[in-house]
Amino acid sequence: MNMKDARFHQPPILTNANGEPRKVGFELEYAGLTLVKSAAIVMKKVGGRIDVINPYHIKIRDTEYGTFTLVLDFQFLVESGLEKWLHTIGLDQALEKETVEAIERFIADLSETVVPYEISTSPLPLERIGIIESVKEELRKHGAMGTKADPLYAFGFHINPEAARITVENILNTLRAFFLLYDYLVERIKPDMTRRLTPYIDPFDREYVELVLDPSYDPTMIGLIDDYLEYNPTRNRALDLLPLFAWIDVDRVMAQMEGEKIAARPTYHYRLPNSRVDEAEWCTCEAWNSWVLVERLANDEEALKKLANECLQYLDSPLAFFKKEAWIDRVRQWVEKS
Repeated sequence: MNMKDARFHQPPILTNANGEPRKVGFELEYAGLTLVKSAAIVMKKVGGRIDVINPYHIKIRDTEYGTFTLVLDFQFLVESGLEKWLHTIGLDQALEKETVEAIERFIADLSETVVPYEISTSPLPLERIGIIESVKEELRKHGAMGTKADPLYAFGFHINPEAARITVENILNTLRAFFLLYDYLVERIKPDMTRRLTPYIDPFDREYVELVLDPSYDPTMIGLIDDYLEYNPTRNRALDLLPLFAWIDVDRVMAQMEGEKIAARPTYHYRLPNSRVDEAEWCTCEAWNSWVLVERLANDEEALKKLANECLQYLDSPLAFFKKEAWIDRVRQWVEKS
């Protein structure tokens, strides 16, 4: 089935460095449905078969879109289940199986008040990414709840676009484009206040932004990774580059991020958009299209240089805070012409 949807804009580069069609994965967080019901809803849309890994982790395998993974997004439960953890400390020998299962259920029930369920896709070819909108709509129709449904719901819709080229120039230009567009994207997407108050989508520090936007900044790949790790030793950025850098040099990244669970993959991890799964008027294409803007600017060399110079002047102004709206208007001018 071809899920090409004209509402999802095309990025400027459609193939990867090997000439193969680029792919993108999605992660949608929500509440209001059990994992079992969610899996049944999704399977009716995409086919496949259900594989229950544990009560908090289900996979839908053998669909024409790859594998869909559904989890209670609570790392402790998802990664191993409480029973495995109890085994590592020997308590599974001291407690009855029913007691272990009761503890698991208690933690899961408690977690569900603030921790979302998450459905993630396999990497999808660009012409088939419309399936995420179909899945979102099915979940919405059956009562899934998004970011705005509760003040505690800091739920996100994450996008993992495959890097078009894994080169210093391409990654650096993408990062620069994101910095230049950031204030405009925040105004456009309007990340929920709860999400902005949590560390999940922390903005980049101004010092690092100025370093990257400086036209004299010309790092090697090792230098680019090292600088990123020095200023951003965390997964909690609105644009997380750790998966991509781990793909390039996993030992270098993990030496600084020991103990963190980082899935090395040749993708950016765009975390800014809200999950608005319960809103009929919201299309997942809106979040995707905001990312496409980043790629368009990254591939517009003239505009990138010009806006970077203007942004540095804006940031250097002692009254920068009061000029924020003017800067957003300037970026909007580029967006409307692009």
